Amino acid sequence: MDANELLQRYAAGERDFKAIDLSEIDLSGQDLQGINLKKALLSGANLSHANLMEGELQGAILRRANLSRAQLAGSRCIGADFSEAIATEVDLSGANLWQAQLQKAILHRANLSRAHLTHGNLFNADLTGANLSRAILNDANLMQANLADVNLNRIDGTGANLRRSQLQGANLELANLSKAVLQEADMSRAHLEAVNLSQANLHRVILNGANLTGANLTQANLINAQLILASMRGAKLDGAELIQANLTEADLSWVSLQDTNLSAATLHKTILTDVDLSLAILRGADLSEAKLQPIALAGLNLNWVVLPYSAYQVH
Repeated sequence: MDANELLQRYAAGERDFKAIDLSEIDLSGQDLQGINLKKALLSGANLSHANLMEGELQGAILRRANLSRAQLAGSRCIGADFSEAIATEVDLSGANLWQAQLQKAILHRANLSRAHLTHGNLFNADLTGANLSRAILNDANLMQANLADVNLNRIDGTGANLRRSQLQGANLELANLSKAVLQEADMSRAHLEAVNLSQANLHRVILNGANLTGANLTQANLINAQLILASMRGAKLDGAELIQANLTEADLSWVSLQDTNLSAATLHKTILTDVDLSLAILRGADLSEAKLQPIALAGLNLNWVVLPYSAYQVH
């Protein structure tokens, strides 16, 4: 079917175009609100600036399609394949993208707020500057995705895979990333206030200059993590693994570190005002020039700990 026939039938009131071959079709700028393209073949199609709001795209194939500035708000895209699609500034707000394939898609400044992306595949997708506020990303694959400066405020990303993703400057305030995999991710300068990262895998993560005020990192894996100059005031790190983590000049004021493993961690010039170190493991840790009250170390095994006299002074 060519574009003229489809547009004529749509103008006549027809909406059901499921399972048809529309590969390479040019429907740019067309108003196709509410169209049914379930399981349709749209590989390489030009849908830029098209209106597909409230459309049915379940199982549709849109590989390498052009969706720049297309309107798909509220559309049903369950299991749809957007692999390598160009979707700059596309509006997918509130769309159902459960199990959708978006690997290597270009989604610069896309609007995915409130989108349902559970089990979605966004491997190596470029979401620079996108808005995913309140999106559902449970068990989604975002491995190696570019999420720099992305708005991820209040997302639910329980169990999501963000390994080696780029999250520099991203907004993750109040996000739920419990049990998420963030191994080797770069989260420098990210906004993580009150984020839930309990039981998350943050092995070798880069969090230099990040704001983790009030964050929940209970039982998180932060082995070899980089937290230089991070702000962690009031955070919970009970039971977390911080072996060989670098917390140089980080602010851990009022942090709970009960039963936390800080073996061989670097806490040089770290602010540890009013911390709870009950049952913490500090073997081999470097607390040189750290700011903490002597009472915080009471009852702890300080063998092999670098703890000069200045560390006992109240600042």
